[in-house]
Amino acid sequence: MMPRIVLLGLVVMSLTACKAKDLDDRITIECPDRAVFMDHVSELMERRCGTLDCHGSDYRPMRLYGELGLRHSSELNRSGGNATTVFERFANYLAVCSVQPEKTQDVASDPAGQAVNQLLLVLKGRGKEGHKGGKVFNPFDDADLCVVGWLRGDHVNSVRQACEAALARLP
Repeated sequence: MMPRIVLLGLVVMSLTACKAKDLDDRITIECPDRAVFMDHVSELMERRCGTLDCHGSDYRPMRLYGELGLRHSSELNRSGGNATTVFERFANYLAVCSVQPEKTQDVASDPAGQAVNQLLLVLKGRGKEGHKGGKVFNPFDDADLCVVGWLRGDHVNSVRQACEAALARLP
C-alpha cells in the first residue's frame, strides 16, 4: 500500500511540475493588411497555388481554399462551383500568416525593410528555396509585386494593379 501512495504522490508532483504557462496567455502576431489580402492577393494565390494538386490539398502545409480547389468543410460547395467565400479567403489569410508568424510580424512591423526577402512564402515562390511546385513567380513580375507588395504594405492601389495584371495572364 505504501509504494502505491508514494507512486501516486510522485505522479501528482510531476504533473504539477510540468504545468505549462497559463493557458489563457495568448501571443498576438501582427500580419500585413487583412483586407488587402482578402480583396486582392487571395484570388491570385488560390489560382496560382491553391489547385487540388498543390496547396489546395488537405495534405499540404499552407492549405488554401477557393473556387477552383479545395473547399472549406463548412462550405456546402464543390470545386468549380460557387465563388470563393469570405470565410475561405479569411482562412487563406490565416494560413499564409501562420507559415512563419514571427518573421511575418517582422515584415509587418518594418514594411520598408528587407525582411520580406527572408520569408519562405517569397523564397519558395521565387524558386530560391526548395518547393515541390517549383518557381511560381519571378522577382518583380506582377505576381511577385502582388504578394510582396502586400507583405511590405505597399499602397493598396499598386497591390491591386499588380494582382489584376498577374491574374489577367493566367488561363
